Amino acid sequence: MQIYTNEFDVIGKRNPMLYGQFIEHFHRQIYGGIFDPTNALSDDDGFRIDVLDAMKAIHVPIIRWPGGCFVSSYHWIDGVGKERIPYFDKTWRVEESNEFGTDEFIKLCKKLGCEPYISGNVGSGTVEELAKWVEYMTSEGDSPMARLRRQNGRDKAWKVKYLGVGNES
Repeated sequence: MQIYTNEFDVIGKRNPMLYGQFIEHFHRQIYGGIFDPTNALSDDDGFRIDVLDAMKAIHVPIIRWPGGCFVSSYHWIDGVGKERIPYFDKTWRVEESNEFGTDEFIKLCKKLGCEPYISGNVGSGTVEELAKWVEYMTSEGDSPMARLRRQNGRDKAWKVKYLGVGNES
């Protein structure tokens, strides 16, 4: 992208990835914000159409999830499939339903035309847990986590280019 002083003078260039965003399971960012399956303004996947339209209008290039402090106790496996396992999030002191998980996040990014950026749990998680999450998202083969993803309704691997380790680590 180019930076202009007026409609003719280019004074520099900037990478649009500088305008990335992040979402976290904090207050109404996810539930009741971006994702609200029972709301009349939501699409068939549970995403608020008005919020999607607002995010498209600002051309969000990349979104980091599962957020900031929330990631340090987030276990991705509890947020995939039909049987989601809720837990009490000690950071925000609320019960997390895990209704919004990996597959929902990457669907959101696809709807917005932006890149997903996954942050791994290095607070209460393990290296093995993170490796299985990467396998779940990106494996094209016949691995255990790729089979789980297929069982959960997504045959093809998700294209995830950006992975982070923790939050502000």
